Amino acid sequence: MNSKKTFTATRWRHFNGCVLTLIAAVVMIPGMTTYIPFQESEQIVLPIMLFPIIWPILFIYSYMAEKAWHPFVLMMLVIITHALFSYLALTGSST
Repeated sequence: MNSKKTFTATRWRHFNGCVLTLIAAVVMIPGMTTYIPFQESEQIVLPIMLFPIIWPILFIYSYMAEKAWHPFVLMMLVIITHALFSYLALTGSST
């Protein structure tokens, strides 16, 4: 009988899947409005409409990745970059 587990580091995967996925998806909404090249109304609507797609993709990736640290690094990168985009948009700084 094969005793191999489906995946390793279940606590990290649960943390990535539950906590970081939600934070990353929520931070992406205001961050995306800064670089979407549409009219102002579409810049707001498009990220909100993409939220139900972004969240499950990140959630599934956090469990299906080969290594548990890959989704952690990806989501931290997404959180940091989109938080920076939002900060720069709010302060009026140009990049």
